[in-house]
Amino acid sequence: MVDGIVAVALLLPVLANALVKGESASPPWLRVLAGGAAIVPLVWRHRAPVAVWAVSGLATLAAMIAHGSPGLLAFGPLVALYTVATTSPRRVSLAAGAVTLVGVTLGVAIARSEALSWDAFVFPVVVVAAAWLIGDNLRVRRAYLAELEASAARTEADRAADAAAAAAQERARIARELHDVVVHHVSVIAVQAGAARMVADQRVDADATQRTWAEVEATARQALGELRQLLGVLRHDEEKPSLSPQPGLDQLDRLVDDVRHAGLPVDISVEGRPVQLPPTVDLSAYRIVQEALTNVLKHEGRVPTTVVVRYGPDDLEIEVADQGPRVPVTPVQTDAGHGLAGMRERVALFGGDLRAGPRPGGGFVVVARIPLAGARS
Repeated sequence: MVDGIVAVALLLPVLANALVKGESASPPWLRVLAGGAAIVPLVWRHRAPVAVWAVSGLATLAAMIAHGSPGLLAFGPLVALYTVATTSPRRVSLAAGAVTLVGVTLGVAIARSEALSWDAFVFPVVVVAAAWLIGDNLRVRRAYLAELEASAARTEADRAADAAAAAAQERARIARELHDVVVHHVSVIAVQAGAARMVADQRVDADATQRTWAEVEATARQALGELRQLLGVLRHDEEKPSLSPQPGLDQLDRLVDDVRHAGLPVDISVEGRPVQLPPTVDLSAYRIVQEALTNVLKHEGRVPTTVVVRYGPDDLEIEVADQGPRVPVTPVQTDAGHGLAGMRERVALFGGDLRAGPRPGGGFVVVARIPLAGARS
């Protein structure tokens, strides 16, 4: 549609000039035909830029040879050359520009029946070069913007892939920790069931009891084997099982002392009445505080930080806030850290939620909420 509007806008004055102008020896119909041949193809200039340039240029050259100066017809090949420069490789547009310059210069010389001179050469050079430079500059600008968009798309894809890899790594870590916690309890069940069966063997009328405890033992051992098979494969080959017990919130003081020795001033407080937490919840809460303090050291430096553990009626809330510099943080930057992705995975495991972002007065805050359904003892 735009190309059609441009062609009509150029064709109307060309036709009017061809019908009104009377000093040319050529008949009006010939001038109208030449104008149509030079301008009308511009409708398809973006579909076949080189072909349109060739047709428009030949028509203009023929009109110049027939009745002297091209007049408004010159806009046809100039617009076509501009289009070639914007859509074609530079070697093609340079060749088209050189051919256009030679054709215009020869056409003027032939029409005036005079030898080539610098006066007849300078003006075509300026006009043709201007049309080519404007088109080539637009092509370079478009290519630059397209590369920027492609680079941004690649960066976004890489960021999404990194986030997915970080989430998968954190899920594997959670699975390993669950393996250590759950398998321990199932192992205890199996041992206790085996001991109960041995006691039941000493009774005369203990056949039913013995069968019952044997089934408990078999079921526990079967569950233990399945857990080891499903969760144990998530360990990396180079990782060895940890023999130390998994940490919990009762070890936060030790964690805070270690962070303080690293130079981070931390204040910790507990609100509400502490309750006995399931091992998995206790471990995840500890890891969230650990990761949040690590992020403060990594991104903010040695700035005052507060850790608040709130025991609510139905949930456990952990807040880690630092007093770093007041720097605007975009949503992309907020979600880019692998630490935040890991914390979200841990909170989502229990149906909780995590909020993280800059504080109004400066610094960064992480608030994790974990439901405690069935957690109280």
